[in-house]
Amino acid sequence: MRVLIWNDMEGPSGIDDPKMLSDPEFPKAQKYATDDVNAAIRGVRKAQPKAIIDVFDGHGMGDNLLVDELEPDCNYLGGGWMTTFYEMVSSNKLPNYSAVLLLGQHAGEGTKGGFISHTNTGATQFSVNGQFAGEAPQLAWLFGHFGVPCPLVVGDDAVCREVDALLPGIKSVAVKKSESMTKATSLPLDEAHSLIEQASFEVISQLTDYPPFVVDPPITIGIGYSFKEMADIHEKFPRTTRASEYSVTYIADNYLEGWLAYSMARVVINYCFRDGLFKLLMKLDLDIFKEKYTEYRTDLHQKIKDEYSFPIVKY
Repeated sequence: MRVLIWNDMEGPSGIDDPKMLSDPEFPKAQKYATDDVNAAIRGVRKAQPKAIIDVFDGHGMGDNLLVDELEPDCNYLGGGWMTTFYEMVSSNKLPNYSAVLLLGQHAGEGTKGGFISHTNTGATQFSVNGQFAGEAPQLAWLFGHFGVPCPLVVGDDAVCREVDALLPGIKSVAVKKSESMTKATSLPLDEAHSLIEQASFEVISQLTDYPPFVVDPPITIGIGYSFKEMADIHEKFPRTTRASEYSVTYIADNYLEGWLAYSMARVVINYCFRDGLFKLLMKLDLDIFKEKYTEYRTDLHQKIKDEYSFPIVKY
C-alpha cells in the first residue's frame, strides 16, 4: 500500500492567525503543521505498518514542513502545484496511490467567515457543474479520476462543511473553528493530534468503505476571476465561453481535462499582474527602468540568436 499525505498551511491545528504564515512567526506554523502530518503518519502506520508513505508539501512551492522532524521512513516530495505535482500527474504517478489524506485544508474562495478561505491563486473561484469548490474537493476529484480515494480531510470547520456537502461519505475532522478570514480558534494540540491519528487509522483500516470521488462527463468547469480583465483574456482560449463579466466556462470530456483548463488561470493571472506592473513602471517614466528594460531587450534578442531553436524551412 502506498499512501500520499497532502498538507496545506492554512488548516493545521494551532495556526489561528494569517501572520503566522510569514516571518517571524512562520517557524511556529511549520512546527504545528509538521506535528499534524506526523499524527496522520502514525495513524496510517497503525493500520498498515508496511505502508509506503509520501508527503506532499502543498502550500506555495513547499519548504513549509520541517523535514527533519517528520516521522522516520516517509518520503518528502517537496511542493509546487504546477511543478512537482504537475509532473506527478503528467507522468501518471497518481494511480500508484491506494489513498490520499488531505491535511491542513481551508475552505474555497467565497466562503463567508472561512479562515483564510481562497482557491489556489487567491484571484480565482472554481466550480464544477455549477457547484463552487475549493482545493480539497478539487484534489479529491482529480485523484478520483485516476481511481484513487481521498477518504479524509482535516482542517477548519468551514472546509469540513464544504467537503461534507460536495464529497458525500468522506471523513472530515475539524481541528479548529473559523471565526473570520483572519481568526480561528484551535482545539488543544494534543486533542487535535489524537483526532487526526485516529481518523487516519480508521480510514486506512476501512479503505474499502471509501470509493474514489468521480465526476461523470460532460463536466462544466467554471472559472471566476477577481478582475474582468482576466476573464477578457481567458475567454479567448479554445473551447472557452464567457459566462459573466468576471467568469468563463469550459466544457470538459473528463475531470483531468477540466482541471488542466482551470490551471490555465495561473497563466492568465501571471500575465495580467506582470503586464500591469510593466505599464505602471512605464508611466513612472524612471530612467533606471528604461535603462534596465533596454538592457533586457538587447540580451533577450541576443539569446534568441544564440539559441535559435526553429528548424530550417525549405520549399
